[in-house]
Amino acid sequence: MNALQPSPLELRLSAFVDGRADEHERHDLDELLVNDPQARALHDGLKRGADIGRRAFDDILKEPVPLDLVRDIKNAPLPRKAIRLPQPPRPTFSFKPSGPQALGCGLLLLVLGGGLGYMLGGNPAMPQLASLSTPTANGRDWLDDIVAHYRLYARQTNHLAEIPANRPADILEWLTTNTGVNFRIPELEQSGLTFQGARLFAAGGVPVGQLLYRRTDGDGDGDVIVIAFTKTRPEGNRSIEEIRNDTGLVSWVTPLATYMVIGPSSAADLDDIAAKAAGLI
Repeated sequence: MNALQPSPLELRLSAFVDGRADEHERHDLDELLVNDPQARALHDGLKRGADIGRRAFDDILKEPVPLDLVRDIKNAPLPRKAIRLPQPPRPTFSFKPSGPQALGCGLLLLVLGGGLGYMLGGNPAMPQLASLSTPTANGRDWLDDIVAHYRLYARQTNHLAEIPANRPADILEWLTTNTGVNFRIPELEQSGLTFQGARLFAAGGVPVGQLLYRRTDGDGDGDVIVIAFTKTRPEGNRSIEEIRNDTGLVSWVTPLATYMVIGPSSAADLDDIAAKAAGLI
């Protein structure tokens, strides 16, 4: 039984994968996943296990009922009408578990479920379902890293950028060398955005360059808007426009790179910013 006992980190990450973590816990785990490769690997294993378990259960439900069983049910003789005999009254019994009993049952189910998911996701000897294609999983992990980094650094005030905006030549050389993407720094003052500087990080194991802007007018005054670019190719080379974890994502793909505008989900002009940036970068 000790081998199936999850660690506190596994319990936290399991709640994070299932969407049961609150806002404060999600923020703490976002920061942990950015800085701790071991926690990131454990998170990926739990997520793969949960996906495989759900897909396996869905496949079981889709299995057709055997024809012999259908025939047996259809041809079964109708039951004879039963004669009810008077029965002595039975004592009523109601099971109401105490607080410790309910907690113990809940922990047991969590341990068994987490252990099964972890074994399915982390054991290379377990069969993999054909419908879980590698490009889809990689695309999801890449976007998760993008969102996690944005949520972490968008809260910064004094340390938003690694290289400040007053060193554009250093930014161009640094990000081009490390990402392999040639670019220009878009001027977006007309969109109410002031350039703050740049960062470099890894998403899905691939270097990603970030150009950071801060909104200086409108309802979102102070919000951070990011233009990210990388050599990573999304599945099917498709553009992305979605909201993840209160973060908006709008991307476009060229033959040489993938670009993305990232901002708060409340920002209604991410499409417009992406359109302007695409013509300037």
